[in-house]
Amino acid sequence: MMPSYGNFRMWANSQSGLLLLCALTVAVLAVVYNFTDESLPADQPSVATHSELIAANLTGSRVVPTLRFVTAVSRHGNRGPSFTYPKSPYRHNDTKIWPFGVGELTQKGRMQMFNLGKKIRSLYNGFLGQIYRPGEFKGLSTPMGRTLQSAELFLAGLFPPTGFQMWNKDLQWQPIPVFPNFLDRNDMVPPSGPNFCPKYREVQKKPMKEYLEEYKSELDKLVEYALPYTGFNTDDLKSQKMGGILRVYILFVLWESFIYPQGDGLPLPDWSKKIFPEPLTFLIKKAFLATSIGTDLQIRYLEGEMFKEMVEHMRAKEKNTSSERMFYYSGHDHTIVGLQAILG
Repeated sequence: MMPSYGNFRMWANSQSGLLLLCALTVAVLAVVYNFTDESLPADQPSVATHSELIAANLTGSRVVPTLRFVTAVSRHGNRGPSFTYPKSPYRHNDTKIWPFGVGELTQKGRMQMFNLGKKIRSLYNGFLGQIYRPGEFKGLSTPMGRTLQSAELFLAGLFPPTGFQMWNKDLQWQPIPVFPNFLDRNDMVPPSGPNFCPKYREVQKKPMKEYLEEYKSELDKLVEYALPYTGFNTDDLKSQKMGGILRVYILFVLWESFIYPQGDGLPLPDWSKKIFPEPLTFLIKKAFLATSIGTDLQIRYLEGEMFKEMVEHMRAKEKNTSSERMFYYSGHDHTIVGLQAILG
């Protein structure tokens, strides 16, 4: 039986640890939880953007002699949009702009994940051996192309081959297994899909209703302004009788249409300046939190099983029944947000 969300939080707050948040704008985030023999204040996390981490020019090991175990979690790298409004200059299915496919990693995203692996190597070098050994390290990923590729790129930066690992003198890469992670339930959040969960949808209703009521005026103004530029058939949209959800749908379409082209350095249309980055960013953030972690039950359904597994790994290390020194999880926005919500 899964422990309650409250018990999760009590356990997390009682453990010795450090929470490190690394972010590449909105593209890559990593949560690193260090389990040591010494007590560190649980309410004093270290939070920094990835650019701040790079600017600090951190090199060499940043571990303490008592460090015993590390869990690292990252979001995938920069990707192309999964959907766009009809008149977008950067349509999601335009292979000239997004040659790797809809919603897949871009070249920038690939480099981000490779560099993140190199950065974690510099921070944990010495604690994590130069040689990849299955008994010391394990990498996992949700079963999606962009997260699997992100994991592979991260591992390429973390474990460049050396010595006997060199199997091709012209290739600084070695195969390292990435195992499937089926405990990350991020795919429950969208309103439809193969992993639709009636219980999650039910507890999602209240925070969504509150969001739509609180920000109705702002949503109406933004959608009314943006619709003429999008190419959406407004009569067709109205006929679907989606109510307030229609505004949220358009909100997410606009976000996908702006944030990912911007992340790859593409110029946005002039009309977008009136709504992006603000107020669109503020409204999308509130909608994102309402749909994913608006209630304790949502948090538990979303990442409870995954966090339970992380706890089991730490307890096994505490009891000296595990040889692993680091676990790495490649995930999504909801992965990071859900775990942060559990940790408080």
